[in-house]
Amino acid sequence: MRPSLVLFTAMIAVTGCASTAGTEPKAKGVEKYADDPRLGEEVDRICFASNIDSFGDNTRDTFTVREGRDYFLIEIFGSCPPLQHAMTMRMDSAMNCLTSGDHVIVSDSLTTSSSTPFSKARCMVKSIYKWDPKAGEADSESDEQAAEQAQDES
Repeated sequence: MRPSLVLFTAMIAVTGCASTAGTEPKAKGVEKYADDPRLGEEVDRICFASNIDSFGDNTRDTFTVREGRDYFLIEIFGSCPPLQHAMTMRMDSAMNCLTSGDHVIVSDSLTTSSSTPFSKARCMVKSIYKWDPKAGEADSESDEQAAEQAQDES
């Protein structure tokens, strides 16, 4: 009985190693947007002349904000679990500008008192990039129109 248990355990270990050998790690942070036309150049700060109007496109390590007419993609260090489902956000910076090293306080709850201990987090800003939410829309619209014309011709 004992030799079959050892053999079974060895087979499980080999199968586990074989299934993970061909997988590559997923891109994280800004790397996910390397070929995205919406991603612009890196900037060193966002100044709150007219305050942050909105935030969105949240993942565990990036999100976008709108300040006036300008949009920015903000990447944080590591992972910030409540960021992906954030309902509220507050910028914690020493000056009136958000820079690398400043913090963003996020919560996945609308109320200040939450029953779950991990619903609020303080996340450190890693980098800030210009963001154009409309970039690439013209390309996708022209692709759709070309597909419709090809369908009409056939």
